[in-house]
Amino acid sequence: MKSVYLSLFCGLLGIPLMGVAIPPQVNGQTEISNGKLVNALRLLNTQEYEYQHERGQFATLQEMLSFLRTKDILSKAPIDLENPKPYELVITTSPDGMHYQITLKPTADPNGKNTVCRTAAFSDDSGLIYLGSVIGCESPTQ
Repeated sequence: MKSVYLSLFCGLLGIPLMGVAIPPQVNGQTEISNGKLVNALRLLNTQEYEYQHERGQFATLQEMLSFLRTKDILSKAPIDLENPKPYELVITTSPDGMHYQITLKPTADPNGKNTVCRTAAFSDDSGLIYLGSVIGCESPTQ
């Protein structure tokens, strides 16, 4: 009988602790921290130059994902680059392949300001990474 009470007590104690371990979600989608956004862009910038060194031009989004997959780097990325929900990843290259721009921004959600006001990350072939948010949103505290 004591073991039943002990099991119930441990189970009830574990329920609040499980709530702490679950990452915060908005509309069923996991938040991505600013640090992970920056680290994802650092990885992509570095790999764009690796790709350019090997192939003579910068990679489009699909070329980059394939390149990361073959180098076994995709699985080590700070976020899921193939499905970065609630963000979208865009890599735009110039027609000659000599320049690129990377955008990692929240996907449009017409239902709420909380998704619109998430931080976005941007970079290009200069290697500089910018974080920003929509005008009218409060700036995030760090």
